[in-house]
Amino acid sequence: MPALPPPTLILRHCGMLLTMAGDRLVDARGPLGIIADGVVVCHGAIISFVGPDAAYAGLACAPGDAPPLEIDLRDRVVMPGLVDPHTHLIFAGERADEYHARLAGATYAEIAARGGGIVATVRATRAAADASLLALARDRLRTMARYGTTTVEAKTGYGLTPEAEDRLLALAAALAAEPDLPQIIPTFLGAHAIPPEFRDDRAAYVALLRTEMLPRFTGRARFCDVFCESGYFTPEESRAILSTARDLGYRLKVHANQMGASGGAAIAAELGATSADHLDYADDHDLERLAAAGVVATLLPGCSLMSNLPYPDARRYLRHGLRVALATNLNPGTSYTENPQLILALAIAQMGMPIADALLAMTRHAAAALALDDRGVLAPGARADLSIWSIRDYQEIGYHFGTNLVEQVIIGGRAPAYEDRSRLARDSHHRNADRSV
Repeated sequence: MPALPPPTLILRHCGMLLTMAGDRLVDARGPLGIIADGVVVCHGAIISFVGPDAAYAGLACAPGDAPPLEIDLRDRVVMPGLVDPHTHLIFAGERADEYHARLAGATYAEIAARGGGIVATVRATRAAADASLLALARDRLRTMARYGTTTVEAKTGYGLTPEAEDRLLALAAALAAEPDLPQIIPTFLGAHAIPPEFRDDRAAYVALLRTEMLPRFTGRARFCDVFCESGYFTPEESRAILSTARDLGYRLKVHANQMGASGGAAIAAELGATSADHLDYADDHDLERLAAAGVVATLLPGCSLMSNLPYPDARRYLRHGLRVALATNLNPGTSYTENPQLILALAIAQMGMPIADALLAMTRHAAAALALDDRGVLAPGARADLSIWSIRDYQEIGYHFGTNLVEQVIIGGRAPAYEDRSRLARDSHHRNADRSV
């Protein structure tokens, strides 16, 4: 490990510290690596110490070093910052009319056939100015952070031309450079839909993806994703696009088996994708193949809520030994939410997911769905991304729903909201006094 800068942040007396680093059952609640009265020490953006406060011997500052910010978090739950491994972050336009049409009985395919769906957002996004798209996405990221998210996957796919997809990747990079926003992991989703100008020659669009767009964006997007679904991209088209992407050095993701037995899950297993997402209609054989290939299963309960469709049984995926992640699937059509706490509540209440598995699914396993091993856990050497919750016990998550239980996030060791330590101490005193009655 390279030499670390002086300690910049010390979180003391965390009432319940969930490291997510347990390799076996720590207690009856699951492998959450729970430490009572814990401490986390951050050197810049890197965690250098995690353990019980009683084992913390303190750190001496060298002459001239600024003293670290030390925060007392008694009575709070502290865990890694949440990771959202599937979003369509950058877009313009609203599709509220489609939501109400689906509730009235219209199908996704029917809405798409009359010019709605993905292509409606493509039109609005292409027409929007860069400044508008940046402002919209920035506001969404800030909302995500308020609800506990510190890392966000951001897909393209609302441009569908080389120039428009290039613009979306450039906007994602601009947002990634802004301080105090969640980190962005870019994914190229040019295979989101066949654009209107190629409606009569889909083979030409697949060729454009493989010969021009994928080579052009190598190194700018970490992943390549494909919407393998009836009416969008066939298994054969998906295999060709993803194989080209893999040869160019992209990691792979697949929108798989969302609306039927599309073959996407089999493609994800065959090509060794990092994750297969949706999977509502994946059968047991699909899940066995995904587990054997080490593919993370990313479930998206917001789609079931907004589309008024049955929720998949998360326990079935867990029984097959899959690492299961959860994501918001933030998008204007089928899951318009920035709130990961809502996703946790839906997974627990509607998908039958035990709370320990749900929390792992938005931390450690969500990071695995992005091929990241430096976040989603609290351990020495991990990135200093944390979420601080104004609750005493993590089991309140999902139980106390419809409100924001996160007090603050720390992104890359930065804690600007805690710089006024005297205010924090006063707030903590009043909160503890209120809870004692």
